[in-house]
Amino acid sequence: ESEDPYFSQADFIAPAGYKDNLGMFAVSCFGCDELVKKYEAENDDYSKIMSQSLADRFVEAFAEYLHREIRTDLWGYAADENLDE
Repeated sequence: ESEDPYFSQADFIAPAGYKDNLGMFAVSCFGCDELVKKYEAENDDYSKIMSQSLADRFVEAFAEYLHREIRTDLWGYAADENLDE
């Protein structure tokens, strides 16, 4: 087993008595539920699973994009960030 420590989000929150901030955002893919219901009604499991998977990928990609924009442009704490994309 690894000797590396395991961290959780709670490890990065200041203890009581210190001012701290926490930023969050949520993304969603509206319209997927209706499409999934349509494919369920048609007993089309393949299209249902593909729709759910594609919606999940869109949401994850958009969350990554937003996170990068916030880091580099809005908050500017990583303005010179140059990660391989």
